[in-house]
Amino acid sequence: MVTRSTSYRLRSSGPQARSDTCGTGLALEPGTISGYVLQTFKAEKIITDSCEDKEQILCSTDMIGFGGNYTAASYTAQRFLDPDTGNIVFQASETFDRIIIEEDEVPGAAAL
Repeated sequence: MVTRSTSYRLRSSGPQARSDTCGTGLALEPGTISGYVLQTFKAEKIITDSCEDKEQILCSTDMIGFGGNYTAASYTAQRFLDPDTGNIVFQASETFDRIIIEEDEVPGAAAL
């Protein structure tokens, strides 16, 4: 049985220094940093399929670097063989290439 999980990650630049007025409404000294802001641009939707009974692993050509659709894959051989085929059975995790989406498409983003 395949279990599909979806995760999200904001795409961002590094934290940006921010200077503004202090609580009194007076301007801070030039060059004074009042805090930092994380500037984001879009988000990534990441889909991973996991299963405990996979008999075939992906080929190198399935990976994004060779023109495929996957960014990562992990396999662990189980201690048993498939009784019907005699093949090694793997516990598998395969991650598809990320999908770039708008930030407001991330579940719960409205609460940010």
